[in-house]
Amino acid sequence: MKRKAGGAVLAQAVQALVSLALQILVIRLLGVAEYGRFAILYGVIVLTTAVITGLVGDSLVVLDRSDRRVRAGLELVLAVVATVLAVGAGLLVWGSGFGSVLESVDFAAALLAFGVEEVVRRLLMAHMSFVRAALADSSSFVVVLVVVFATHLTGQMSLSAVFAGIAAGQLLATGVGWHFVPHTDRVLVGMQSAQWREVIGYGTWRALQQVLRPGLFTVVRLVVLAAAGAAAVGLLEAARTYASPLILVVGGLSSFLFVRFADQKKSGAPGSVRDADRVVGMLVLAAIVMSGIAVVLIPWASPLLFGVRVDPLAVMAWLAYGTSVAFVTPYGALGAVAGKQVAVFAIRLGDTLLAVIVVLVLLALGATVATVPFGLAAASLIGGLCLRRLVSSPGVA
Repeated sequence: MKRKAGGAVLAQAVQALVSLALQILVIRLLGVAEYGRFAILYGVIVLTTAVITGLVGDSLVVLDRSDRRVRAGLELVLAVVATVLAVGAGLLVWGSGFGSVLESVDFAAALLAFGVEEVVRRLLMAHMSFVRAALADSSSFVVVLVVVFATHLTGQMSLSAVFAGIAAGQLLATGVGWHFVPHTDRVLVGMQSAQWREVIGYGTWRALQQVLRPGLFTVVRLVVLAAAGAAAVGLLEAARTYASPLILVVGGLSSFLFVRFADQKKSGAPGSVRDADRVVGMLVLAAIVMSGIAVVLIPWASPLLFGVRVDPLAVMAWLAYGTSVAFVTPYGALGAVAGKQVAVFAIRLGDTLLAVIVVLVLLALGATVATVPFGLAAASLIGGLCLRRLVSSPGVA
């Protein structure tokens, strides 16, 4: 289990480094203001991918995907939802004037490719093949690097080129990941008699929960954009990107816990709140240590990575938020696997709405943009306490 947990951390660390490196490339090659625009669009990709992760990715972990009808339902939901989200998001970006026609098309392609690759990645994670998932992510980044540097050298560097590179990289990662999926799961079936209702029945609540965090980030970006402009979004995102390895590593362990709790339930020995407590203790301690290191390195690391020194207060605020995530997610995973996904979603929705209110109040009172993540952290901790109470109640071992 320690090796598998280590593999989960490695997989999420690779994904964190890939995301970090991509955002560094954009901010260094296109500037802070254009990076602010990229952050909003990339946030939409993360948001829609979260929907697909909850609907299909989490469903394939918990439901019996060896049943042909369930597998057909998973395929049908993936095909319909990914296509609708990609086309709809692309049209929205173009119709709103936020991006050109070419940017909108490349953005939609990247969104679609991201969603499909994430499901293949979840298949690997369902088999605890975290290292192979990391290899697939690495292959994607190689393609992105080739496309970005090629367009930069020819003087054609643009957001459109970045999203085209992302789309191509995710397509390659899908192929690599599919090759790594065990033969028993590397099967596509016809969609006749598809049990899509069962997939939707479980996955909807997981999708709604998965979408809350990226949705919150997107709302925060838009609020900051309206209150302080694109440059402020870019600087806040630079601080978040600097702190993102902590958040993403915690997310990797949370994915591992979700799979482990699901396997334990299927074997008749479900996880307990004491298991979650132990994991929370270790995660919070690790988060504090990583946060301390990150703060000490700000004067040297941030100019090297971003070309500007990020606001130390904003970094500390994002690290506080990351520590709150370490406290919250194990209890949410335990509750969702135990069949309390509706209650888990209700609690997470409540603390998300609270976070939005806190952000609006902070900015209305004249607080600096750098303090916004502290508000997110406070709301998240309140949600975590409610989740622990939920999984401690009768019905969860």
